[in-house]
This record gives sequence, structure tokens and C-alpha cells, in this order.
Amino acid sequence: MTDSKEIYDRAEKLCRRFDTRNPEEIAKSLGIVIYDNLETEKLLGMYVVRWKHRMIFVRQNLSRDARRLVIAHELGHDQQHRELASEGLLQEFTLFNMKNRTEYEANAFAAHILLPTEDVLACLEDGYDAVQAASALSVDINLLLIKVMEMNKIGFHLRVPVTPDSCFLAHVAPTEE
Repeated sequence: MTDSKEIYDRAEKLCRRFDTRNPEEIAKSLGIVIYDNLETEKLLGMYVVRWKHRMIFVRQNLSRDARRLVIAHELGHDQQHRELASEGLLQEFTLFNMKNRTEYEANAFAAHILLPTEDVLACLEDGYDAVQAASALSVDINLLLIKVMEMNKIGFHLRVPVTPDSCFLAHVAPTEE
């Protein structure tokens, strides 16, 4: 498994390499095919490696922000856990359970992709609380809290007001059409 600095460095390197923080653009640039046809009630997304082909399946009818989050999370699995996925060892029933180390690492990776450190710091310096900062940055508050916790692990000294909900992504609902 990977430490916080490695996760941060890997996410930042991809953002610089492709000059974007859009997880869908990054995934496509890496040759990962995204399928928008995951029809399930339990999973929002799934990362699969089969026959050397990397694929992300995304649940239909997610909001734009939820879709970005799911793709960023699955991109985290690609970058952190590809070997496990290739061997069929990523257990999708634990998806988004932060008590599982692989899921936490994928969430941390997603937080670094979607939340530039300088933007988080700017919100905090402007006096935003966690709810206001998450809203301003168009992310779930739990992802913001993960980002701040990860920033602390790499040398920042920020107050984390509450612990993130360990299963926050399980509560994302599809949009109505």
C-alpha cells in the first residue's frame, strides 16, 4: 500500500502531465475506457482490468459532481491498485468503505485530483468553514475533510473539525431524469 506523500505526488504528477484536474480527461488520456452503463443499485462505479484493458464503469444518472468524484475515485484504483484489479482482488462490495485501506487510498487520490491544495488553503484563509469550503469547491464535505487530513499527513497543520463519514459515497443518489 502507499503512503500519503506518494498518493499526493502521483495525483499531482498526472494533473501536471495532462494539464487538467478533470478525472475523465485524465482517464481517457491514460487509455482507460469509461462506460456509462453500470446498472446497479449498490455501486456507483467500478474499476476493472481485463485482457490488459483498463475500464471504468459508471452508474447512470449521476450528477456532474458525483460523476467526477466516482471517476476520480476509480482513477485512484487504477493508479494505486491496478495489480489487485488485474488479479481480481479488488472487492467491489467494499466500494467507498474508508475502513478498507484500498478504498481510503482511492478517496485520498480523488481528493488530490479534484481539490488543488492552493484552493483549499485559499478557502480556509478566507475564513470558510468546512461546509462553506466544500460548497465553494463543488465537492462533498467528506472529500474536503479527507483532503485536509491528507494535507496534514504531508506537513500542513490544519484543524479537521470532524471525522469524515466512512461511507459517504454510498449515499450519493442518481439524479432524476
